[in-house]
Amino acid sequence: MSLVKEIMNMKKLNVTLAILVAAVMAGNAQTTVTSEIVGYHTKTISPGLNSVGLPLLKSDLVKTTATSVSGNSVSLSGETNFGAKLNAAKSYYIEVYSGNLKGDRFDVDVAGSIIAANGGVLLNPTSGNNSMPSASIGTNLDNAIIAVREHISIADLEAMLSAPATGTASVATSDSIGFTEAGALVFYTKKIDGSWKRVGSPSDFSTKIIPPGSGVFFRKAASGTSTLTQVGNVRDNDFARVYTNLLDLTAPAYPIDKTPSSLGVVPGAGSTDWTGGTAATGDSVSIIEGGALVKYTLKTDAKLTRVGSPSDFINNSAVFAGSDAQLIKRSKANADTVMVKPY
Repeated sequence: MSLVKEIMNMKKLNVTLAILVAAVMAGNAQTTVTSEIVGYHTKTISPGLNSVGLPLLKSDLVKTTATSVSGNSVSLSGETNFGAKLNAAKSYYIEVYSGNLKGDRFDVDVAGSIIAANGGVLLNPTSGNNSMPSASIGTNLDNAIIAVREHISIADLEAMLSAPATGTASVATSDSIGFTEAGALVFYTKKIDGSWKRVGSPSDFSTKIIPPGSGVFFRKAASGTSTLTQVGNVRDNDFARVYTNLLDLTAPAYPIDKTPSSLGVVPGAGSTDWTGGTAATGDSVSIIEGGALVKYTLKTDAKLTRVGSPSDFINNSAVFAGSDAQLIKRSKANADTVMVKPY
């Protein structure tokens, strides 16, 4: 079943549930019940390199109005001790649902919010996951609707697998998960004790987060296949995406497949446009094909063409798959891209 059809089925299911709720609550006409669209998607994880996107969301911890902002503290309507709702071992973020910053996201200072124990949530101004500098918020969050929800972590991703990831004493025979960090591809490997380690560090990175709109590579070492099943809410909001001029593993924010053409991947002369050129100078999108990473370069004629195969281009193919990751390299950054909700 395609992801688009799954969304349509989710909507039909929501309508059915709404009818049932209405029937049960017919005696109380003043009560309104709403819920998020909940769905799932599956993908097969095969031996070798796999791309993984996680377009569905964890449930909102709270969705309310931000009444004001003072420094890094956002006051929340209806809250008296918001920190008590947070788990010190978890990571959280704010997503903005209305106003001038609709679609923007900010990581939460969990420890600070717990210590504050008041009706506000503290933002983490140094997080690289923030879609804009928190110092630039000003009054733009006043009276805006925001949601606070938990991030997805490596441990969460492993829990989505039909069988646990393989951990051994050897990097070569262990499963690993790849992120882009400061423009480099970095892998975290499952160890025999169940922890996830990065070469050169003794720390356990099981709680390392996979930010919204980011993808990962899953390198499966063992034979056989596993099924990854993500269950969650469908984003019902615009999405602010930050493009850097470094190598970036991205993933769609919605469970819908998109083509390069539909996303506006065309060369332009502007300071934030995509750049067309040669295999060495053009912006590129790399995807996993048959367990291998294949690079497509944006040419000056606006075609994304496979390196070494001039007639093979993917402009109208749904390579930005909702359940996959795409490795993007751009010459120009664009910190102000807002993707409008596609349904």
